[in-house]
Amino acid sequence: MDIAVLGAAGTLGHHLVTHLEAAEHTVRALGRRTGVDAVTGDGLAEALQGTDLVIDAISTPSLSSRRAVATHTRAAGNIARAAEQGGARRVLCVSIAGAADPEVHKHFAYYRGKAAQEATYLDAALPVTLVRSTQWFEIAGLLLSQASFGPVALLPTMRMAPVSADRLAARIAREVEDRADDDSADRTFALRGPKELTSAQLVRRILARRGDIDGRSPRLVAELPYLGSAIAGGGLIPADAEVDDMDLEEWLRTSA
Repeated sequence: MDIAVLGAAGTLGHHLVTHLEAAEHTVRALGRRTGVDAVTGDGLAEALQGTDLVIDAISTPSLSSRRAVATHTRAAGNIARAAEQGGARRVLCVSIAGAADPEVHKHFAYYRGKAAQEATYLDAALPVTLVRSTQWFEIAGLLLSQASFGPVALLPTMRMAPVSADRLAARIAREVEDRADDDSADRTFALRGPKELTSAQLVRRILARRGDIDGRSPRLVAELPYLGSAIAGGGLIPADAEVDDMDLEEWLRTSA
């Protein structure tokens, strides 16, 4: 297949490109670095012309709910239209488990944006595959970057079942292979890791093994439920998810 990956330089995107190319697909690795901007639409129509499948793996965090919803809605709408006009048979959107639940996203702008993204694709003309992933092990660096104050990190309490971004990419690649000839209906699947952790537990265990995360090594890591009780209490863990078998300890042993 000819597959366009938007967000190809990101944490998940580069793994997607690797797995899809290993399966001998033609992969268009797209993003702002290649002159393609999904939010403005610049370069999008040309980049998606003649592709079979479009994968949206773009991540655009925002602290403003209004901006997050507007940005995700605009990008998804632009991608869906350009994909249809370019002849694609399907769009695959990488989303977040639980983000579409109003109780989960009501205090978190980025998740409101992801909910709007899902809704936009579900309303589009092309069939969509929604991939609802739990948080990745790699989220630890982002959490620290947003919640560190000198030697202290005050994280949002998030009960999660984290999964490896590489394992998620491999599962998406298998989905592409298994469903290559089935393009008539919308589909959804969820993937989670095997063990539940809170955000602070995840960060502490990585720090204990590696000493720092992306150059940060706070002396105190604490957490408070400032993103709401649903996120703190397990709303990010889907009951119907497939369970990957790589836990944090294995990921730490095998990842760079």
